[in-house]
Amino acid sequence: MPKRAPVMTIARMEFTAASRLWWIRLFVLAYALMTVVIAQTAVVSGEGGPRDAFARLTVALLPLALMLVPLASLLMGVSSVSNDHEASGFLLALPVSSFQVIVGRWLGQAAALAVALIGGFGAGGLIVWASNGAADVFRFAILVAGCVLLAMAFLSMATLVAAMVANRGAALGISTFIWFVAVIFYDAAALAAAVSLTGRAGTRLLFASVFVNVVDLVRILTLTLAGTPHILGVAGDSWMRTLGGPAPIAALAVTTLVAWILLPLAISIRLTGARDL
Repeated sequence: MPKRAPVMTIARMEFTAASRLWWIRLFVLAYALMTVVIAQTAVVSGEGGPRDAFARLTVALLPLALMLVPLASLLMGVSSVSNDHEASGFLLALPVSSFQVIVGRWLGQAAALAVALIGGFGAGGLIVWASNGAADVFRFAILVAGCVLLAMAFLSMATLVAAMVANRGAALGISTFIWFVAVIFYDAAALAAAVSLTGRAGTRLLFASVFVNVVDLVRILTLTLAGTPHILGVAGDSWMRTLGGPAPIAALAVTTLVAWILLPLAISIRLTGARDL
């Protein structure tokens, strides 16, 4: 049997299990309702021409998406893995490696999250398309793609937390703390530290701080490619001044996001393989 066959089998099983979770369906509904409401208020009834419809929807929707998507991903990764150690032990007792188990489960969960995001946000996109046409739909597609990358990065973090902590309650507590720091606390702390410095040191600190926070990476990537770099924020302005344009910003942001996805996953595989089952 090819090596990838067990991975895809586990992925299909995990996707089916994740799709049946009642709370992931609530998140799909939340994404859809949030997008429809914002599409009605900020796009259909907003100022500007039809060609700016998706740009306005992207700007209005991004802050809420950056809060909800990490939360859903962390809950998915921690709940499905840390609450099912017996199933993990059973899988690892079979002729499959820890690599195949971790990657298979991650792929299934990532697919479920991607379907939830595309289905939820797509509802608002359809409203804008029906009202204003699809001339500017690329900008909205950038938002959805950025949210999928954000979900995968936080899913990898949750997989790492579940590999390190056997207790489900403790894993959920750590994941909640990660969400709080990344979404709420980090930007304020980085800005305060930058303000305390003088000259170019503050700008360099803001530039470097983005690498540590996946949420900032997705915000900068989305707003830059969506054609709205004037609202990047202080950290984004630092990136724009340092790198000079959308192309190098996008390349660096995507490269760093891929690292955020792969490195926690690789550590999780290593820890799971070394665990005495």
